[in-house]
Amino acid sequence: MITIHSEVSCSQLAKVVDRLFCYGITAMVTIDKFWKFLRTVRKKSCTELPSGSIWYLTHVLPLTFMVFNLLTNFVAVMYADSSVIGRLLTVTEYTSKEDTMYCTICQCHVPLRCWHCDICNVCILTRDHHCTFSTTCVGHYNRRYFLWFLLYLSAASFYEIILIGYYTYCRVTIKFSDLMVLVPFQSVITGFHLTVGQIFVVLLTLNLIAVTMSSLLLIYHLDKVRKGLVCHEKQDSNYDFGLMRNLETVFGEKWYITWISPFIKSKLPNNGIDWQSHVDQYKTK
Repeated sequence: MITIHSEVSCSQLAKVVDRLFCYGITAMVTIDKFWKFLRTVRKKSCTELPSGSIWYLTHVLPLTFMVFNLLTNFVAVMYADSSVIGRLLTVTEYTSKEDTMYCTICQCHVPLRCWHCDICNVCILTRDHHCTFSTTCVGHYNRRYFLWFLLYLSAASFYEIILIGYYTYCRVTIKFSDLMVLVPFQSVITGFHLTVGQIFVVLLTLNLIAVTMSSLLLIYHLDKVRKGLVCHEKQDSNYDFGLMRNLETVFGEKWYITWISPFIKSKLPNNGIDWQSHVDQYKTK
C-alpha cells in the first residue's frame, strides 16, 4: 500500500510541475507580447528641447542645483568634525559630575549623548550613527549635512528616473531580453557586452534603488529629528523641545534656509557638550 501511494504522489507531483512550467511559458509569452505592444504604440516623434530654450533651462537648472547640493553636502558630512578631538571637555561645564562618563580609549570625560565609535576610534558628540557611504560618524556638527544629502539624493534620483524614462520611451528600444542583465552573473556570462537597451535598464534600476533607499532613510532620520532623538535613543523625551526647537538643534537658527546650500552659516543653539544647561534653557521658555 505504501508503494502505491508513493507512485500516486510522484505522478501528481509531475503533473504539478508540468502545469507550473506551462504557466511560466505562457506568462513569458504574454509579457513579451505586451512589450512588443508598448513598442508599437509609443511615440517616436518626441520633441527635443533646443539648447538655451526656456524648457531646456527648466530641466538643466533644477538638476544642476540638486547635484550641487548633493555633492557639497556629502563632502560636508565627511569634513565637518563632530569628534571630541581638540575640544575642551571639562566637568565644570556640566550640572554634576554624574552626567559625564569616562572613555578609557580617548582618556577623557565625555558628555551626555556622546558615544565612542569603534570604527572611527573616537568619541562623537551627539553621535547619531556611523555612515558607511561617507566612512565617518554623523554627529552634532554634520547631522544637518547628512539629512540634506539624503533629501537631494532622493530628489535627484527621482528626477533622473523621469528624464531617463522619457529618453528611453522616445529614443531607445528595450527588448524583453534586455531585462536579463538584471539576473546575477548574466554580465559575466555574456562577457560584459552590454547593448544600449541593457545600459538604460541598468541606469533605471540603479536610480530606483537609490531613490528607494534614500527615501526610507530620510523618513527614518527625520522622524528621529522630529522627536528630538538620535539613533541610539528610543523613546527618551528629555531632549524633545517641540518641532521648531528640535529643528534648530539639528539645522541651526536659520534651519528654514539651510536647504539652499551647505555654505549658509546657521549657528547651532548648543555646543554638543553642555546638554543639561541646554535642556534647562528650553524647558524654562
